[in-house]
Amino acid sequence: MRNMKPRLLQAFIAFALILGCSAGTIQAQQDPLPPQNPGEANPQKSDSVTPNPAQAPAIAGEATGASSSTPQIRAMNGAGPLPAGRVSPIQLGPIDLQSVDAFQTVIASSSTVQTGTLWQSRTLFRAILVFDQGFKTSRIAVQYQPRITVIDGTANADTGNLNAEWSTAFRITPLLKMSFNNTLNFYSQQQQFDNLSLMADVTTGAFVRSQFLEGNGHFLNDRTQVPVTYQFSPRSRIDATPFFEYYSSSGTTQTVSQSEGYGLSASYGYLLGPNNEIGFQYQVEDTHFSEFLPNTIYQTFSASYSQQLSLTMRFSVSGGMTTAQSLQSTGSSTHRTASGSATLIKSFRDATLAFSFYRGQSMGLQITNGFADRYDAAYERHLSARTTLDVGAGYYREFQSATNTSGIYSSMGLGYRLTEKWSLAAQYGYKNQKNGGANFATGDLHFLSFGVRWEPGRRPERH
Repeated sequence: MRNMKPRLLQAFIAFALILGCSAGTIQAQQDPLPPQNPGEANPQKSDSVTPNPAQAPAIAGEATGASSSTPQIRAMNGAGPLPAGRVSPIQLGPIDLQSVDAFQTVIASSSTVQTGTLWQSRTLFRAILVFDQGFKTSRIAVQYQPRITVIDGTANADTGNLNAEWSTAFRITPLLKMSFNNTLNFYSQQQQFDNLSLMADVTTGAFVRSQFLEGNGHFLNDRTQVPVTYQFSPRSRIDATPFFEYYSSSGTTQTVSQSEGYGLSASYGYLLGPNNEIGFQYQVEDTHFSEFLPNTIYQTFSASYSQQLSLTMRFSVSGGMTTAQSLQSTGSSTHRTASGSATLIKSFRDATLAFSFYRGQSMGLQITNGFADRYDAAYERHLSARTTLDVGAGYYREFQSATNTSGIYSSMGLGYRLTEKWSLAAQYGYKNQKNGGANFATGDLHFLSFGVRWEPGRRPERH
């Protein structure tokens, strides 16, 4: 806790310095290269608390920016892009109020760190405030979510959850382009009783795996990357992305408090047709841990295939091998594992089904040098013009790790739209987590919540 504030301040200072230094770079042209495959948009990065997004397969035929000169940025609690411009009637320049929630939650938990079942009733108030500013081919957005939780008549303020992202694009030649991206995530508490399920966007094909394991303390992640793309032909291109990533996690039982890693990912992609493509990827990363864990060099070789089967169905799959070489004073040790991913999105007349699988390097709220498997499925259906049903389930497990943490979740929710801006929501969720170390408790959690949401900047849905 004492070391967290200086690290957070250092991350913000570094973020500001990067932004200031980049202002003096060469003037970029405003029109990005057109995508090879107009049927798909740029795949969004996963949440920072999910496994390393740099290991996801690169898609050859997709654009690396938005359709306009301003880069796309993902919304904080969704898989779709953050709207730009005048988005809310409650807006002052680049600052707008996105939503306000008030929920009543009943929680029943049992774990190895307590006796019997603990019942709690909580009232939660939260809001999402957004600062979003574009500068020609650059864009900076800060999405901030303050919370107030009332437990047994005592109010607890949680004002530290935020996501900040800056992206700028440069068109150097008609065939060569480069961008600069920095993403900062900070969670002042690692407890979450909503947004459990996999989030998917049918339009872009983006997936976001929400974090569902729970521990104590804070979590910070900052990632800087410089993607460079060269278009060999209308069908093929090569991408090279140097990156630097920093993690910090604090808690009374936290074993490893921080890690930092730098590396390079490179890929070659080739369009087989208008709607399908293949790719080959290589990534190397040198990760340094604060204590207890040795420095580790990760290398991943993989191949990928992606296809849009129809206007309502798309999938992608990748597979390969990851090698982790741990360097110690007494020598080195090497571990290997198969790695890969698979995603599927299918939209129906009144419903959407999404599935995602990931196997690779684990880096989340618990900092470890091991690997992880992650499965998620989500289903959403419009029962009527005003009523929606959503169901989700997921599984996570670490292996070749010092802790080998695992967990499952399931959730079901109902939403009813009172007006265009007001809605009611109810959700039931269940979590179970097991941990071989001291960072997360082993136990079960049931929760039931009901509340109201006001979204002043919400735009009408298109069917």
